[in-house]
Amino acid sequence: MALKDAVAQIIDALQELNDIRRVPDEPPENNEQFPFAVVYPLTGTYEQEMTQYMKGLHSVNIELHVARKDLPRDYRQVMNLIDQIPNKLMKKHADGELSSVLSTFGIVEYTFGPLEWAGVQTLGVTYTISNLKVQSTVT
Repeated sequence: MALKDAVAQIIDALQELNDIRRVPDEPPENNEQFPFAVVYPLTGTYEQEMTQYMKGLHSVNIELHVARKDLPRDYRQVMNLIDQIPNKLMKKHADGELSSVLSTFGIVEYTFGPLEWAGVQTLGVTYTISNLKVQSTVT
C-alpha cells in the first residue's frame, strides 16, 4: 500500500461522520459547505526494509473548518466536533478497518484556533497524525 491509500482510508473514515458536511477526496479550491475537513500529507520518511519492502513513517494533517460568523456559536460548534475525528480514527483502527493500509499510527496532536481556506476566515482544529506507518513492496 502507498501513502495515497492511507490518506484515502482516513478520508473514507471521516466521510462517515454525520456532523461534518464535507470531506472531499482532494483539497478543494473553495468550500461552501461548513463544517468541512481536508486531509493531506505533511511530512514523512521512507526506509528500505530488507530488499523488497519500503516502510514509510508519515505525518498527516486533518483540518476541520467551521464557518466564521459568530465567535461563541463557532466555538461551540468546534467543541462539539473536536473529539469526533480522533475518536473515529482510533475506533476504525481498533476494529482493524484501517489495518490493511496503516500498520500503526502514533498520537493525534491538535491545534485549535483561527484557520483560513481559500481566503475565507474559519475557526477550527488542525490535527496531526504522527508516525503513521505504511509498508509497501518496492516495485
